[in-house]
Amino acid sequence: MPGVRGRVPRARGRGVRAVLAALLAAVLGGSAASCVLGASSAQPPSPSGTGAACPGTPGVTADEVRVGLLYPDSGNAASLFAPFRAGVEARLGVANSAGGVHGRRVTYLRQDDGSQPATNRAAARTLVEQRQVFGIMESTTASAGSAEYLHSKGVPVTGTSLDSAWTVYDNMFSYSNMIADGSSVSTWGDFVAEQGGRTALIVLTSLSAASGEFADELRASLEIAGVRVVGTVDATGPINLRAIGDQVRDSGADTLVGAVTGTAFGQVVLGAHAAGAKLRVILTPSGYDQSMLKLFGPILAGVNLFVDYQPFELELPGHRAFLEAMARYAPYLPTANQQAALSGWITADMFLRGLSAAGPCPTRQRFVEGLRAVRDYSADGLLPEPIDFATSFGELGRCYTFMRVSSDGTRFEVLRPAPRCGTLRS
Repeated sequence: MPGVRGRVPRARGRGVRAVLAALLAAVLGGSAASCVLGASSAQPPSPSGTGAACPGTPGVTADEVRVGLLYPDSGNAASLFAPFRAGVEARLGVANSAGGVHGRRVTYLRQDDGSQPATNRAAARTLVEQRQVFGIMESTTASAGSAEYLHSKGVPVTGTSLDSAWTVYDNMFSYSNMIADGSSVSTWGDFVAEQGGRTALIVLTSLSAASGEFADELRASLEIAGVRVVGTVDATGPINLRAIGDQVRDSGADTLVGAVTGTAFGQVVLGAHAAGAKLRVILTPSGYDQSMLKLFGPILAGVNLFVDYQPFELELPGHRAFLEAMARYAPYLPTANQQAALSGWITADMFLRGLSAAGPCPTRQRFVEGLRAVRDYSADGLLPEPIDFATSFGELGRCYTFMRVSSDGTRFEVLRPAPRCGTLRS
C-alpha cells in the first residue's frame, strides 16, 4: 500500500515483555465480542456533529470507528495480558465521554489469539475481513503471525513490541523497543558499572528464544560499560534452588542480571542467597509488581529493576488520570497499577492520536502517515522520553527508570536520576 513501508524481516525477536509473557510457560510449567469505548488527550476531539461517513473506509461510519483488539485471552499467557484490555477500556472510556475523535465514538471488537502465531493470523483476518475493523490494538507474543498480512492490507497497528515484526513494518507502532538486531544500548551496563559491578552472570531459560535474545542484548550493554560477562545460568522450571544457587556462587560473578520472569528470577535470587553468593548488584527487567513483594518479601531487598515507562511511585499527573479512569471504566481489575494495564492505556492512546492525526475523514493510510509524523509522543508524560515516530522506527529505547526494592522488601524506591539514558551502538 502506498505510504506504508516494509523491511526484510529480521531473524531475531525483540521486546522484554516477550520475556515476561513468553517465558511464563517455560518457567512455571477465538471468540469475538464488541465493546463501546475511545480519543487522544494529545489532541482535543472535534466538536460534536463533525463526524461524517467516509465511503470506502472499513470500520468508519458517521458516528463510530471500529477497532480490533488482538491479544491472548486463553492459554498460559492469558493472565499476563488480561489487564491490558482493562487499560484499553479505561483510555477509550475517557475519550468517548469527551466526544470521541472528530465526533465519532471508538468501539472495539476483541479476538483471542491464544499466543499462537497461526491463531494470531486467523484472528487478524477475522477482524479485518469479517468484522471490518479500521485498525488493530495488539499485545501478544505472537504478533509476527499476522504482521505481514496486516501490512499488506495497510492496517494500522498500535501496541507492545513483543517480537521482531514491530521493527519490520512501519504500519506498526510501539512505545518501547528493548531488542533490535545489530544495535545495542549502554543504559543497563552503565547502571551496573555505576553500582560497582565488574563481572556478571545472566539468568535465562533455554525454552525461550526471546530469553536468549534479550540476554544477548544485556550482554552487549554490559560489555559496552566494561562489565565482563562470565556466563549464563538456566532458570527453566522446575527450578532446583540449591543447584542454581551453587551455580551462581561458583561463577564468582558479583552481578546477577535477569532475562526471565519475576517469579523465576526471584527463585534464583533466593537460591543464590542461600548458597552464600557474594553479589554486589542484582538487576532485572521483571518483577515490578506488588505480588512479587508479597511472594518473596525481604528476599528481594536491594534488587534493582528497570521499566520503560514512568513508575507509579512518581505520582505524575498522567498516573492520576490513569488511576481515576481505571476506577471508573475498569473497576473489575483489583489492582490498577499494573504494567499490562498501563500498556493497554498507552496502546489505546497511541491509536487515538493516530485517528486524530488522520483528520475528519480518516483512512488507514492517513492514520499511518499522520502518526508516523508525530515527533513528540509522551503519553501524557508517562514515557521516560518523548518518542519521535518519524525518526525512531526500529531503534532501541535509550531511557529507562530504575528502581530498588526497599530493605524490608515492602516497596519499590525510584533511583535518581529518573530516567537514565544511555547511548546507542550499531
